[in-house]
Amino acid sequence: MARGTGGRTSALSLPIDATASTEFRAFRARTPLFTVSAGRVLVTLTLPERLHAGDVEFARSLAEQAAAYAVEVERLYRSGRRPTGRPIGRPAGRGAA
Repeated sequence: MARGTGGRTSALSLPIDATASTEFRAFRARTPLFTVSAGRVLVTLTLPERLHAGDVEFARSLAEQAAAYAVEVERLYRSGRRPTGRPIGRPAGRGAA
């Protein structure tokens, strides 16, 4: 997880199930919105009205990471295995979540 400029990190964990949803909305005269809804939590990603190269980089990274997440979820589903909560390659021992 990347840290902001102030050194503080906020964390939000959204349990995803069949009722969770995502939505993308594009507008002609303003920046787009991307929303994730899970349970009673709604997270909307917004951008400043004036965009910079870093905003484009963030959007591309978001898309790449979401695609990788989808591939992993599908792999777990097809394998019939339950997720362990540990990152791939991390040994199941001390300090593992």
